[in-house]
Amino acid sequence: MDSFARHIHLMARYNAWANETLLDAIAALEPAAWAAPRGAFFGSMMGTMNHLLVGDRAWFSRMSGTPYPWFTGLDQILHADFADFRQARRQMDETILSLVPTLPTDGDLSYVNSKGVPQVVPWRVVLGHVFNHQTHHRGQVHTLISQSGIEPPPLDLLYFPHGWDA
Repeated sequence: MDSFARHIHLMARYNAWANETLLDAIAALEPAAWAAPRGAFFGSMMGTMNHLLVGDRAWFSRMSGTPYPWFTGLDQILHADFADFRQARRQMDETILSLVPTLPTDGDLSYVNSKGVPQVVPWRVVLGHVFNHQTHHRGQVHTLISQSGIEPPPLDLLYFPHGWDA
C-alpha cells in the first residue's frame, strides 16, 4: 500500500471516530437541540449532519458505479430522528471503511455531479475531498454544539486514539 493509500485509510478510520465522537456530544444535548434552527448553512445540527450523509452516499455511489435515485438535493433530510440518523451514519462509516481499501488512488473518476454535469477528477482529489468535506462540516456542528451550552469534544486528528498507522 503506497503512502497516499495508507493516509486515506487513516482518514477513513479517523472519520468514523470523529463522527461517533460528535454524535456522542449531540446525544448529551436536549433532544430538541438536534433540529433547532441555529443559522448554520444547513440550518441545524440535523441539517448539517444529514448533508454529510447525503454527500457520502452520493460520493460512494459514484465511486462504486451505482446509481443513487434517492438523491433529491444536498440539503435533503434522510433521517430527522436522531437515533435513526445515528444508525445510518454508523452504517455509512462501515461502508466507507470497507470500500476505501478497494478504491484506486491513481487515475481519474468519471461521474455526473449533483447538477447533472459530467466530471473527470483524479481519484486522489476525490478521496481527499470526501474527508476534507467531512471535517469542514463537522467543524460547523462543533460550533453549533457550543452554542447549545456544552463543551464540544476535541476532534483534531492528534486526538484520534486508535493510532496513526494503517
